[in-house]
Amino acid sequence: MTKGNGVEDDAKHVDFGSWHGWVRQGLLFTEAVRGGPLVWPAGGTHLHGDPLGPTRHAHDEAAEYYFILSGACRVEVGGEERVVSAGDLVYIPANAPHNLLGAVGETDMWAFILVAPNLAHNKWRLGDFLPGSEDLRMTVSRPLDGDDQARAHPFPAETLRIAAAASHQRRAEGGELVGLVTNGTAHVRTGHMAGDHGPGSYFHVRRDLDLEVAALTDATSLLLFECRFANFEGAPLADGNTVRVI
Repeated sequence: MTKGNGVEDDAKHVDFGSWHGWVRQGLLFTEAVRGGPLVWPAGGTHLHGDPLGPTRHAHDEAAEYYFILSGACRVEVGGEERVVSAGDLVYIPANAPHNLLGAVGETDMWAFILVAPNLAHNKWRLGDFLPGSEDLRMTVSRPLDGDDQARAHPFPAETLRIAAAASHQRRAEGGELVGLVTNGTAHVRTGHMAGDHGPGSYFHVRRDLDLEVAALTDATSLLLFECRFANFEGAPLADGNTVRVI
């Protein structure tokens, strides 16, 4: 087993330990979002814990992120291939055919992967891709290095840096939130649940709940993903109308 490298954050090397422990957090699965920690072991043939790959596919009306915590991998989107490595955030636009082709090098590749929304009627398509979808391309940013272009995506992501003894508050309006701690330790509270999260740990905030993240260490940072989704939107009502969420 190869130990994870860890991302470089705030000019400090972060070690996430063993990937076997990391993936035990499990995968998140709601209508707004699905995903979580996945690993392609060095020399392996597929992502550990992924029921699909490596198979080229697309998500209708749903975008996807790969955040690479350790190692490197080859990614293909719309026929374009790139090698991405620790600290890279790959954005795959909705409908784009894509594939994660495997780890590169002798280090296990750790990726935190999210798809949003997680449409009940369509998890993925394996062929007959939508017209024009092969022209779509990935965007690769470095959010921990101050590159904030992911904030402008339809499925937004941003980096939060919280000073020691300070906190960040937010309400999950318009969808759900997923946070991934990249450095330091944070105390996270949402609804009636609270706990401490270290590097590589992730948390989920349901729609309309408050989030408070308090830094417990000098340098605490995290990626926060906004998974926009309207509960019951479009569901039929007895009078023949459908639910509209405002």
